[in-house]
Amino acid sequence: MDENNWRVILDPLGDGAINMAKDRAILIACNEGEAPATLRLYGWKKPTLSIGYSQNMSKNINLESCKQNRIPVVRRFTGGRALLHQYELTYSVVAPIPHKAFPDSLRGAFEKISQAILESLKLAKIEGVKVVGKKDRESSLEPKRFPACFSLANHCEITVKGKKLIGSAQRRLRSAFLQHGSLILDMNPQLTHTLLKYPSEFDSQAVLNSLILKTTTLKQILKKDLEHYEVAQWFLKGFQKSFSGNWSEGQLNVKESDFFESFLTSQVKKEGTVVA
Repeated sequence: MDENNWRVILDPLGDGAINMAKDRAILIACNEGEAPATLRLYGWKKPTLSIGYSQNMSKNINLESCKQNRIPVVRRFTGGRALLHQYELTYSVVAPIPHKAFPDSLRGAFEKISQAILESLKLAKIEGVKVVGKKDRESSLEPKRFPACFSLANHCEITVKGKKLIGSAQRRLRSAFLQHGSLILDMNPQLTHTLLKYPSEFDSQAVLNSLILKTTTLKQILKKDLEHYEVAQWFLKGFQKSFSGNWSEGQLNVKESDFFESFLTSQVKKEGTVVA
């Protein structure tokens, strides 16, 4: 694949299992040399809880609450902790390893993508935006066992005036990597909180407090509702500025489509979608 070529896929709001299967299909195809470097931008048709690749569902997720609230649960192909996808723009970057735009390390690629996100947020004229550094992460006293993604900002993630705005996760294979993340347009921290399990009442209250006090949204920052398409255009322009090359809009190729159908079927058969 020509490293000067970038594909962008602008998808509408979609089903959770479809969203996860698509990201994975692009990654596996890229790993086999069958897909180009890709920026995919998408959203979620209905509230959906995603959990990390290795996260223990029975230990961390309140499945009864998910059923009562009709919240589907899907498993990401990346790591990290549980995240309720609802009002957000999700970005997904897949690229070969090696690729001239990225250092050959997880952290290096994370930092390059974070800088592209900063360029995207400049278009919204948001003040106080910061990429979390190692010292910022180490100064946090939040226990690592907390099951909620947005209860804590990790290294290279994006905060605004100290509050987390974008959470991301990365998965690296031998010849390609995937990084995807969520830019929160609006949120319901109380709903997120009820979908998770906690080892104690103290931890339960601590997570809720953290979700409320240490998370922010574009609606809170800009004092207005934003259209999904408008925010997607910020991201597209920011990434095009950060990663030079020939950008063209496209969709899944034949190889990716085959992987997608296989992964989607597999996820639905397993624990993937708990609630229809």
